Amino acid sequence: MNVKRYVVDSLPKAVEQIKIDLGRDAVILHTKKLKKNGFLGIFGKNLIEVIAAVDSRPLNKDNGVKGTSPMVKNVVEPSNPIEAVAVSNEVKTETNNTEMNQLKQLMIKLMMNQGNGVQTKDLSKEAKKVYDRLITQGVKEDVASHIIERVILEAEDNSDIPIINEVKRHLIEIFAKHREEREISKETKIVYFVGPTGVGKTTTIAKLAAEQALKYKKNIAFITADTYRIAAVEQLKTYAEILNSPLEVVFSPQDTQQALDKLKDYDLIFMDTAGRNYNNEMYISELNKVLYKSKDSETFLVLSLTHKFEDMLAILEKFKKVKIDKILFTKFDETFTYGSILNIISMFPYKVSYITNGQNVPVDIEIFNEEKMARAILGV
Repeated sequence: MNVKRYVVDSLPKAVEQIKIDLGRDAVILHTKKLKKNGFLGIFGKNLIEVIAAVDSRPLNKDNGVKGTSPMVKNVVEPSNPIEAVAVSNEVKTETNNTEMNQLKQLMIKLMMNQGNGVQTKDLSKEAKKVYDRLITQGVKEDVASHIIERVILEAEDNSDIPIINEVKRHLIEIFAKHREEREISKETKIVYFVGPTGVGKTTTIAKLAAEQALKYKKNIAFITADTYRIAAVEQLKTYAEILNSPLEVVFSPQDTQQALDKLKDYDLIFMDTAGRNYNNEMYISELNKVLYKSKDSETFLVLSLTHKFEDMLAILEKFKKVKIDKILFTKFDETFTYGSILNIISMFPYKVSYITNGQNVPVDIEIFNEEKMARAILGV
């Protein structure tokens, strides 16, 4: 279906232009009077907004449109359909549900893109407000549009449930994927942590290690391959001493295997890796050599919520070569936009595990909570 929007002085002018652009089989879906502001808000000019559409598929003898029932024909009955006006939310046809949903989706997209220029009911105005909130939160336009479309298509015109509540419910459903698999698995023996520089891997390891040692009474051991930062080794050494746990420092894949053999009697081994430039292909290759994957190991990719989504996307693309099991987001407390989480869950099959919200060890970490994140994104 081909859809166009016109802003003209009069309806006849719109009809004339629509005939030229879309042909005589087009229908007018919507009209609205507009007023163009003049000097100091007065002497404004009266205008008319017109939205017209035509099915762009080839005609056949049976129903006018190849491969479909006459949806456009059913909208208006006059012999010259372009001269009839049908407001989209008042159209009543016997068109099947699939075709009607397509038309609704079309109008929803127009609503999202045209802003206040499109005449809508309170339902649609509320949906536009929620859509704008999602965009402000950094949610991609296609992800936000898909969610709003689903909500409106499922809502009845007389529904008393606020749109924002329905959107929250959809967000919770999206976030709820892999709900039972967020924590470190009980079968896991080795946990690897990878990610770019500055995301807080070492502090995050200390938080999780303390939780496993204090809450679950596990014997913990540490390995670090982050020898590029002396401070990182010292930091992890301090945490190891506090938990009365051993720490092995490795410089090569051979060292890693020896360290794992040495610590094989411990319940859980946490391994820190160097947070070097993820754009360096050699780093990714070296990382794969250091990680000894097995059925009792998990690899966590650590991402900071303070990074732009485009940067996160680049990191995720680079780390495709490393088998990532779960994603852990840090620095929840250092930003006010969380849409990147929704984008990632919508685009990638990874499980979201934990969220960190401060520097305090071990308290400032929690299991990802879908309702809390939905509320944070929607501001409710």
